[in-house]
Amino acid sequence: MDAYTQQFYDLLYRAFNGDTSSKRLQDFVDTMFADKYNVLQLDGFSFDDMQLDLTYEQVQRELGLTAMANYYDLDSPAIPRGTEEVSLVTGKIPRLKDVEYMNEDKLRKQLILERMNGVNSVAARDGALKTLFVTIDSLVGGIANSFTYQRHQMVSAGKLTLTDKNNPKGIKNVTFSAHIPSGNITKLSGDAKFWTDKTYATEGASADPIASIIDWLTPILDKGITGHVEVNHNYLRKILNHKAVLKSIGLSMFPISNEGAAAAAAAQSAATRQSKFEELIGVPVKVIDSLVAVESYDKSAKKLVKTNVNAFEPDVLVFVPDGSIGKMVTAMPLTFETSAATYSTFYDGRVLLTVAADAVKKCQSYNIETTTLAVPEVPQYMFYLYPNEA
Repeated sequence: MDAYTQQFYDLLYRAFNGDTSSKRLQDFVDTMFADKYNVLQLDGFSFDDMQLDLTYEQVQRELGLTAMANYYDLDSPAIPRGTEEVSLVTGKIPRLKDVEYMNEDKLRKQLILERMNGVNSVAARDGALKTLFVTIDSLVGGIANSFTYQRHQMVSAGKLTLTDKNNPKGIKNVTFSAHIPSGNITKLSGDAKFWTDKTYATEGASADPIASIIDWLTPILDKGITGHVEVNHNYLRKILNHKAVLKSIGLSMFPISNEGAAAAAAAQSAATRQSKFEELIGVPVKVIDSLVAVESYDKSAKKLVKTNVNAFEPDVLVFVPDGSIGKMVTAMPLTFETSAATYSTFYDGRVLLTVAADAVKKCQSYNIETTTLAVPEVPQYMFYLYPNEA
């Protein structure tokens, strides 16, 4: 039996000319991935200071104008201002994990490259660096997509629920709620629904999407809240092709008869129709075009398959306040000093990459983890319109 040293299985050793220190790995990460992953799709959410505790507290804060001072007579004491934050709920922050193995198949490909070009050749080192880049890129990209999915689910669904569809390998039937007040949710019914079937084939007989959206937005805007509407890109495309919407857009653009209005609007570009749609409803529209991939095991095909999932829910329009709406709450990852592992971090230490040898699998493992949750802070100012299938 041939016995090999740990370096034989060490991709870092090959890629970095023997330097397997955490500093060298961190330098590689900072150089190769900074531009790609430093800009996350977390609109309205920002990273909070890291905490040691795994418990999070959802704090509801107020938006808008600072309250005026009160008038008193000369000898009366002033009553202190009330707090602007209210605790809604506490809970445990979920742990995100993933792992890639420098397994025997990958190792043998590297060995073939070294046999052909020499162990210390430029080609062999470049091959190791490429394999290292692809491995880390996949892991960090998965975490970034998970952050995006958390943000969009909290906004579009008012909650993050872990299910077979979005978390097939991990915990299921767990919900992290944004605690949207029930009074902030509007559902259309009857013939006023934009569509009365799930295939978007039958428009409501009395459906007038623009009028319904204006009616929904008016009391929100009357509160003095500055914000915008967020919507799934596929759903907005369907709305912009709704006959009543085309008619409204056409009449606003051209002084023609009702009969010709829809056709005239349909002839306009999607960008022109969206611009006119925003003008008619009176607020900006932010279109969310974000797909994430979920990997699961297909029992019938007996293989791993990837399924694309919309990060932002369809069939809903969400009024979202401008500015900050929440925090990405993170429990600080822990490490310990050992010669058996090499560490690197992302996002100022919130995401931890650990590279270690696995004697049982005879390979090197690349483990990534973060304990992070998107926690909305202004759920009382987020409003939902469900235009069909209520």
